[in-house]
Amino acid sequence: MKSLQIEPLGDGGWASPLLEFGHRTTMLFAPNGSGKSPLLRALASAMGFPNNFRNDILEKCKEVVLHAESEGKPLVIRRTIDATNLGFYATIDFDGEQTEHHSEGTFSLSLFQTLGLKPPKLISTKGEVAQPYIATLLPVFYLIQGFGYSAAYRAPSSFITDQFVEMVRFAFGLNPKHSYEVKKTLIEEKIALEAQTRKIVAAQRVLEYQSRGVDDSDANQAALQRMTENLTQQLDGLRASVDSKGTASSTLMELVRQKNGQIRSRQLELYELRNRVAGIETIRAEIDGEIKTLGLNEEARRVFTSFQEICRVPNCGLFIGSTESYGKNLLYLKDQIKDLERNSQRAEIRAEQLEERLEELVAERQTLVDNIDSPSISDVDQLVTAVQALTKQLVGVQGELGRISGLKDERSKLFKLERERDRIQDRIDELTNSGRADHDFNKLRLNLRELTVKWMQTLATENVSTNVDIDLNLRFTFAGETIETIGSGGSSSTTIRLVLAIHAALLEAYLSDKSRPFRFLILDTPKQEELHTADLARYLTELEKMCEANDAQLLFSSTEYDHPTGPKDRRWLPSYRGPDKPMFLGKRSDLLADSELTLPNK
Repeated sequence: MKSLQIEPLGDGGWASPLLEFGHRTTMLFAPNGSGKSPLLRALASAMGFPNNFRNDILEKCKEVVLHAESEGKPLVIRRTIDATNLGFYATIDFDGEQTEHHSEGTFSLSLFQTLGLKPPKLISTKGEVAQPYIATLLPVFYLIQGFGYSAAYRAPSSFITDQFVEMVRFAFGLNPKHSYEVKKTLIEEKIALEAQTRKIVAAQRVLEYQSRGVDDSDANQAALQRMTENLTQQLDGLRASVDSKGTASSTLMELVRQKNGQIRSRQLELYELRNRVAGIETIRAEIDGEIKTLGLNEEARRVFTSFQEICRVPNCGLFIGSTESYGKNLLYLKDQIKDLERNSQRAEIRAEQLEERLEELVAERQTLVDNIDSPSISDVDQLVTAVQALTKQLVGVQGELGRISGLKDERSKLFKLERERDRIQDRIDELTNSGRADHDFNKLRLNLRELTVKWMQTLATENVSTNVDIDLNLRFTFAGETIETIGSGGSSSTTIRLVLAIHAALLEAYLSDKSRPFRFLILDTPKQEELHTADLARYLTELEKMCEANDAQLLFSSTEYDHPTGPKDRRWLPSYRGPDKPMFLGKRSDLLADSELTLPNK
């Protein structure tokens, strides 16, 4: 910040001289009632803070002009002082371009962008989208006289969920705690997960239906393909044979042999299936027995626990382990029964299919045998029967290959659906765990804890534990006590010391990154009657050292304590003649000569 000036409203209006900021320190030193706070409010107003001026200033001042610098380029802000404190009009001149703003929202966004900040979309206390404003961020760097010293963070309005921690996260360039975009994306992903799960359930049902009675193993598929080739060759042989009778007869014999093999294979499979179903029933009966035993044990436990002579201590937990074990074992056994029931149902369905197929095979075999053995059947009829049997078998094999191909397509489709569901779930986990995996914020909390203790010692803060804890909402507690509890809800000397320590810690942590733009701390007249002069002097001196080392500025106003300043620092003294004492604002005709400027109590 370079300079600040208030322009008068008309010839009789009040103005301020061109007030230059010190390289390191700017001190406003004057008695109460000289206009220190209005001047600091004017500075905050120029940065977009809500106007809160008394009527005399609203009636006599026109605008406030702030000259500053960002990344070596001049920045000029002009903010109109409205007649009612409610209107908003400001211009921003930066790098040769000027923008006009009629609302605090657009002004804040423009200034943030000018300073290289990307404001996040946050969640309001009503669950709607909200954005940070200068009015919500500036209280991190500006302690307003009075209520600004009663809590770690006090803003003119609070409408953002967890506003303090969100503003600190924003200032430090960390991800927001409650991002509107993240919340919106999380809701969308959960909806997508539900839809994907429904698709998977539907695909599983289709797959289960299509897989009934189908052996889609590679070995079976290869066998079916060989069978297709063999049947095709036999049909081609029948068509090309000159000895139709002999060829038809041998083909029918071969078909009978194949039917015999198929019948034996199906009978063996059916036999194994029936044994499997019987085995399943046996296992199920054993599990039912275990469940009954568990039930008896649990019943016995309940009886025993009612006896006072076994355990006289209420809630002694003697049987907690066994109760938990009972619950887990029971759940495990019931899951096993469900699996067995599903397997049994599949086996029974397959058995029914095999029985039907066996009946078909036996009938087909008998037809072939009748054709071979009957002397009344002509050569042509035998040939037709052989061709029909081969063709039917070929169609059946090709149909089975088609079902296998369709089954593999469904399995591939299900795999893709499950993979997409896993991707959505990973995304949800990532969005949900963003707060828990916030290493940068946790690192900041640890740093702030150490720095707060350091500044508490600088301010000689007594009767408060240095066991500082900072939770995820940036609530500071001292051995479990909050600032509000320690100060009994007011702004005692201890409360003011803790608030000053916290803001010094925040500034020190913030200044560690040279690229961060808000490089100042504004202290509007700490209640000096609540602080020992030596403690305040030590605090300001340490702040000045920190600002000097980090290219930052300290602005503070004082009523009684005359803090020593250096050659590059600036003292703003009231320079207009007032009714009973010099004032910071006044008519230009009342401007005092340098020789007339006096210090308080002098």
